Amino acid sequence: MTTVTAPAPSPAARAAGPSPARVRFSTLLKAEWISLSSLRGTTVALVIGTALVLLPAIAMSLIFGFEYVDAGGGPAAQAMLPSATSLAMNGAMFAIAVATIVGAAAYAKEHSTGSLRTQLAASPRRAAMLAAKTVVVGASVFVASAIAFALALVVGAVIMSTFGISMTFGDPLLEIVLPILGGALFTACVAVFSIGVAAILRSETWAVTLALVFLFLVPTILMQLPWEWATQIGDVLLGTTGQTLTVVHAEITGELVADVLITIGWAAVAFFGGAAVATRKDA
Repeated sequence: MTTVTAPAPSPAARAAGPSPARVRFSTLLKAEWISLSSLRGTTVALVIGTALVLLPAIAMSLIFGFEYVDAGGGPAAQAMLPSATSLAMNGAMFAIAVATIVGAAAYAKEHSTGSLRTQLAASPRRAAMLAAKTVVVGASVFVASAIAFALALVVGAVIMSTFGISMTFGDPLLEIVLPILGGALFTACVAVFSIGVAAILRSETWAVTLALVFLFLVPTILMQLPWEWATQIGDVLLGTTGQTLTVVHAEITGELVADVLITIGWAAVAFFGGAAVATRKDA
């Protein structure tokens, strides 16, 4: 009777060990979308964020509507009113806060619960995993914010029209489309920035705290200082450049383009910093 034996693996093959299956980036995107959409907290946060964008627009529209009526109406009274777009973007600060929480939680919660280890077992490429998470979260926040700002604009315009205030726009691209898309881009970049910070700190609490301080407190402090360099630094921080994207501009200028690029740049810096830490430390 003959026994057939398999040849023994070479020392090089034994050292290399089994090669993990290469997971496509599209598969990572699908997995991250399933993970994000299945989390009740994320859905609740986005719904609350939409409500917080709508409520200030509704409140301010009612306030200015009653003031318009008290002033007797007419062109002179209407000239004193802010635009419907400005009213719609009053809740941008709340959208930014929600984006910070959603972005930080997308990474930090998985790290704290240990589910990140399961993901890395299926796909050991940590930078690709973080990139997929960033794309899904950033795109989701962008779409949700754009819808929220658009709804706030429509609701504000409807309320103002009930007071007899006509809502006219000279250039819809500059007065409607760009502020809404600019605000959505700002919130998406904040979410990506928070993911990067969370990947560096590995703590949801500290990531949210640091991101909010950097977005709101640091620019305010720098603007109050009497030195010119402090103002110059404050002008290029994420909280400042992002805010300029939410207002109506008379034209598309080089400064506006620079603010867009700087806003995206801050998100990229945080992402690459988080990716560098994620690839060097255990999950």
